[in-house]
Amino acid sequence: MVFTAVFPALFFSAWYLGLGPSIVTGVTGFFGSWYLFISPVQPFSWDDPKPALLRTGGFLLLSTIIILVGERDRRSRTRVRELIAETVKANAKFRAIFEQSPIFAGLMSLDGTLIDANQLSLEASGYSADQVLGRVFWETPWWRESKDAQRKIRTAAQLAAQGKPYVEELPYVVADGTPRKVDFGLHPIRDENGEISFLYATGTDITDRKRAEENFRKLAGQLESEVTTRTRELESRNSDVLRQTELLRVLSSRLMEVQDAERRRIARELHDSAGQLLSVLSINLSNLAQQSRTKAPELAETSDECHRIVQQMSQEIRTMSYLLHPPLLEEIGLSAALDWYVKGLTERSELDVRLSVPEKFRRLPRELELAVFRVVQECLTNIYRHSGSKTASIEVSIQKDNLLLVIADQGTGIPREKLSQIQSYGSGVGIQGIRERLRAFQGEMQIESGDSGTTITVTFKVPAEAEQLKKMQAI
Repeated sequence: MVFTAVFPALFFSAWYLGLGPSIVTGVTGFFGSWYLFISPVQPFSWDDPKPALLRTGGFLLLSTIIILVGERDRRSRTRVRELIAETVKANAKFRAIFEQSPIFAGLMSLDGTLIDANQLSLEASGYSADQVLGRVFWETPWWRESKDAQRKIRTAAQLAAQGKPYVEELPYVVADGTPRKVDFGLHPIRDENGEISFLYATGTDITDRKRAEENFRKLAGQLESEVTTRTRELESRNSDVLRQTELLRVLSSRLMEVQDAERRRIARELHDSAGQLLSVLSINLSNLAQQSRTKAPELAETSDECHRIVQQMSQEIRTMSYLLHPPLLEEIGLSAALDWYVKGLTERSELDVRLSVPEKFRRLPRELELAVFRVVQECLTNIYRHSGSKTASIEVSIQKDNLLLVIADQGTGIPREKLSQIQSYGSGVGIQGIRERLRAFQGEMQIESGDSGTTITVTFKVPAEAEQLKKMQAI
């Protein structure tokens, strides 16, 4: 049959050239064989067309089968080649990642057999591939010194095969027997269908980090111990300082008490002893002056001068005695003592002082009255000596259980450096004395100073056991 000459070309086209060339080969072979190249052995006859039609149909059917089978085979071989290429490419990527990983990495089967291990895990531990590959992972030399680690890895492999990752820090040994520490992890690897096909083991050597942490803990412990020791020493020293400060305050308070008692004694001595002697001397000089006018006129003027000097001295001693300890403070109270002191200061210094005290000002505890008087005395002395002011004001009032004392002037004010020193408790004896007197009554002092003058506000806490001053009338 003529058509059989076309089949070799058709086979070749179908298996190696593809669907299009195969169809073209079949059609060309059919028409060429029938009409062009080879004369028909049995020409087509309209009288009996059946043989020709059967031959033609058989050729077309067989050609179609050859083309379809060849195309399927060709596509199958192409897909196999593509799959092989993809597998090779994927394997190359996996190997690159696997080998270049900065951590230990290994591939295990589901039964725990170690299939592969990256070069880092082998070189870092000193083992060869023959020593670890093909063995059950927990029986490899890495874990030979720790039965507990072997047990944990065996359990981890079972869990990972069920899809449960495992992470833990485990001890291992290198080839020379040196113990080290690894942050170990075991994870399942799933295929495209979600089935677990392999187990992926990872590890990071944390020996140096653990040593650093241990050293840090030791250093932290030592530091904490030293800090505790130093803290105790500081607490002890602070306690000593507090005791010494409290003792100093007690001594300072006691010193003020002794100072006030000594002032009271000296004032009484001046008044009772020196004052009386001067009084007698004044009387004698007065008699002498009278006698000299008749018997020795030339001595009369001298006698009168001596008499005036003695009277002036007697007045100065009396004033000094009252300033050391005003008797009115104990006899009548704070209001009268302040009034006497302000009038005397005005006469002696020409400083115009305005005093404001409630009219029905009751008696305060003796210690509090003395403290208020001394504060006023110290403040007015500072105004007279340093402010340059010609006027001053003193206001005394009661607010609930507190006594409020406000002293102001219209002077040049306190220099900023000096004011900062005062506010930082680094001032002189006078201000420190005021603070010591305030401390005994839980008092406070505020100082405001500027170019227009200085205002000092002092608050005293009236002792609860003393007679309370309740309703004071306004000025």
